[in-house]
Amino acid sequence: MIGVLIMNISKEFVEYLHGISYEDLSEEAHDRAKYFLLDFLGVSICGTKADSSQVLYNFIKNNAKHDGPCTIIGSPLKTVPADAALVNGGIAHAIEMDDVTTRSSLHPGVSVMPSALAISEVHCPDPKRLIEAIVTGYEVTNRIGNAVNAKSHYARGFHPTATCGTFASSIVASKLLGQSLNTMANTLAIAGSQASGSMQYLDNGAWTKRFHPGWSAHSGIYAAYMAENGFIGPSDILGGESGFFSAYSDDANPEYLTEKIGDYWEICETAIKPYACCRFNHASVDATITLCKENDLNAEDIEKVEVRVPKTSELLVINPEDKKRNPENIVDAQFSLHYAVAVSILKRAAGLQEYSDEYISSRDFDSLIQKIYCFGDIEMDKEFPEKWQANVKITTKNDSFEIHQSYPKGDPKNPLTWDELIERFHLMTSNVINKEKSVQIVENVRNLERLESISEFVDLCSFQD
Repeated sequence: MIGVLIMNISKEFVEYLHGISYEDLSEEAHDRAKYFLLDFLGVSICGTKADSSQVLYNFIKNNAKHDGPCTIIGSPLKTVPADAALVNGGIAHAIEMDDVTTRSSLHPGVSVMPSALAISEVHCPDPKRLIEAIVTGYEVTNRIGNAVNAKSHYARGFHPTATCGTFASSIVASKLLGQSLNTMANTLAIAGSQASGSMQYLDNGAWTKRFHPGWSAHSGIYAAYMAENGFIGPSDILGGESGFFSAYSDDANPEYLTEKIGDYWEICETAIKPYACCRFNHASVDATITLCKENDLNAEDIEKVEVRVPKTSELLVINPEDKKRNPENIVDAQFSLHYAVAVSILKRAAGLQEYSDEYISSRDFDSLIQKIYCFGDIEMDKEFPEKWQANVKITTKNDSFEIHQSYPKGDPKNPLTWDELIERFHLMTSNVINKEKSVQIVENVRNLERLESISEFVDLCSFQD
């Protein structure tokens, strides 16, 4: 077979990815693969109740093969790998609580995990190989995200979870298919022509953001299958003159792709999202809740709230100010810093209840949100994305209170413990599955490498009508 000539940055990267094996991974990497797998299953099971998820289920039921080998989380239906990945990625991203990175500003798990589970079920149910593929997938998503430069990528209207996730899904599938180095290079190259995802969903609270990681997982699987059958991709999809970095960014840093390669694992630099909103809002939520609890602050006593965050976040969560003060739907609220701070004051929380249609339509926050002023701070931007920090100052009728949050809860420098993660999993799944099944899923994932097959936990995620 005539193969693609891998060269330059793509050549070095693919060679590295091809060489990753379970045995060479650190214990921390093994642990984080299971940690983020459990979190993915939690947000997916919780996300099965979202309206957008029902549309995805109906799509498979009415338009696709639904007697295939692959599990659809939350449904008795089974389908082919690419379509299972499409649905599972979409439902996992529905509640905006899936894992996230700081440096690359994206959600890696929602493209990596659906691809890994679907291909594993059909081709390689070995739990150790699943762990290997998951860790490799995070290397791809995060490193490509680092290199494309999140600020520039966002500014050009791209959603990095979607674009970078396509590459990750393709390599995950390639690893589990046991592809040769040359075939893996073609897989990554083909994926590059499918990397897409528009930020235009911010305009009207569209569901396309939720669709993005599912489509990335779907596209990556197709790239791997096409390469497996001999389809040839471009020689340097990442660093070429018209490659991903040049085409998708005005200020890419290709050297970040292989920076300190092999010295650490990107999955260990990934964060959990405790709150049901954009990660840019989390440090502000932490700071606001702390201030209110420690000083017993009540909404009726507050005259003004001033919030400062990295200037980069203005595009997503601060502007246009009028729209951010008047969210009309869940997506609007998820991407409003003003709203996040308001519910943090009113409810001392920013979870699924605070980001529900019922609460948003109640307009309980209307009076308070007009007192909240949010600013992008250029000095904070100098430390972004290493620090997703926030400074919150609350002025009352009699006093003022101020706090700085350097790292939001869930950040690798301020992580959730396993016990906290498990508590979160049980909370997220409590309205969908019974406690016995929830406990069993946790036990099987924590002991993943000792299972005979991934079916021992995957089968628990397929629900009967």
